[in-house]
Amino acid sequence: MLYKIKQKLSNASDNDKIVYRNVIGAFIVKGGALFISLFTLPAYIKFFNNDIVLGVWYTILSLLNWILNFDLGIGNGLRNHLSTSLSANDKEATKKYISSAYFSIGVIVLIVSLIFPFIIRLFDLNTLFNISIEMVSPKSLYISLVIVFIGVMIQFWLKLINSVLYAMQKSSINNFMVLCTNTMVFIVALVYPSGSNDTNVIVMAIVHAIAVALPLLVATIVVFSGKLRYAVPSIKFVTKTHTKSVLSLGGTFFIIQIAYMIIMSTNEFLITKTAGSAYVVDYQAYYKLFSLGSTVFALALTPIWSVITKAKAENNYSWIRSTYKRFMLLAAAFSVGEFLIVPLMKPLMNIWLGENTLQNINIVTGILFAILGCLMIFNSVLSSIANGLGALKIQAICFIAGAIAKIPISYVLVSILDSWNGVIIANIICMGIYCILQPLFMKKIIKDR
Repeated sequence: MLYKIKQKLSNASDNDKIVYRNVIGAFIVKGGALFISLFTLPAYIKFFNNDIVLGVWYTILSLLNWILNFDLGIGNGLRNHLSTSLSANDKEATKKYISSAYFSIGVIVLIVSLIFPFIIRLFDLNTLFNISIEMVSPKSLYISLVIVFIGVMIQFWLKLINSVLYAMQKSSINNFMVLCTNTMVFIVALVYPSGSNDTNVIVMAIVHAIAVALPLLVATIVVFSGKLRYAVPSIKFVTKTHTKSVLSLGGTFFIIQIAYMIIMSTNEFLITKTAGSAYVVDYQAYYKLFSLGSTVFALALTPIWSVITKAKAENNYSWIRSTYKRFMLLAAAFSVGEFLIVPLMKPLMNIWLGENTLQNINIVTGILFAILGCLMIFNSVLSSIANGLGALKIQAICFIAGAIAKIPISYVLVSILDSWNGVIIANIICMGIYCILQPLFMKKIIKDR
């Protein structure tokens, strides 16, 4: 069996070898990160010892992680352009794309970092996060937000190394950084003694800021002192042409990122505002369980985007067509697995989180999350192929429509159903539009080219 696998790999095309190598690395490394992430929730529950405060912590993370999408799509623009320049061994273009991207992000980070601490003082944070002053003080909320924000800003700039590694076809290294971050957060949540609500939120903010930034900093130093030593970011390599080129392609990616963020990353906030922050913990439990399939599936897709861009540069559309068909069939198989989780979710959650940690494990909620999980799986295939090809029009239209509809639909459905399930149904509606329309256009795009 091992000999046959080895023989098949040796006979594979260069693009297939890149995919296989990175997929194997992703399953080994990011599989570990996923395993750690699953056990971080029960560690969080033990550390915070209060579902309302934990719900607020998750909401803080979700709100500030939105900021990571406000890079004007520069990271994704760099990823596509760099994949092409590295494939052509164009060192001059590589230097200019990297420096122009780092400079552009650096300007954004500097401006926003100076403004945020003053802007956030204008808000009543306890009202924003729907938590009483007695539970967590306004001062502690402010300190926590600023600390997490500083970490996010550092990550905002340093995470460009992710795009560089994707373009170098080294996606498994990005997965290793996720493993490092998850492990650091998990260890602290597990072993650090729990204190008051105020102390716990501030401590976790510090840990999160360090955990997300440190692996990125180390990776940046290693990459630019090694293979890309000639392309160390420098102001002298920044050009108007390359900045405009990255921003031009990145602009469309940015619109898509923001729209997708509104669809998928507003759930915690909407649940907090419509049902209460304690329900965010229930949401996290269901989401982590049912997103397991899409997360595992995404491991196989990690290198696809950049390899598709490489294949497009080589005009290798036959490989793109066969790859698309293979992954759509694999997506269908994984989708069946989502529904197999439904009858098993109660015993799985009892084993995972502890007996009766969640009081109301609802089969209807489970089915809704299974449907959402299926849509996330198909979305990952469709978006990876479309992004690699630069065919972004349908994605942009569908996600913008979904983003406009998401919040009002959520409020209406929560009011009608008297349940936070309305937020999940709104997700399904908004994601479903794209997953129905994109395959129709994708088939035509690949066939025509």
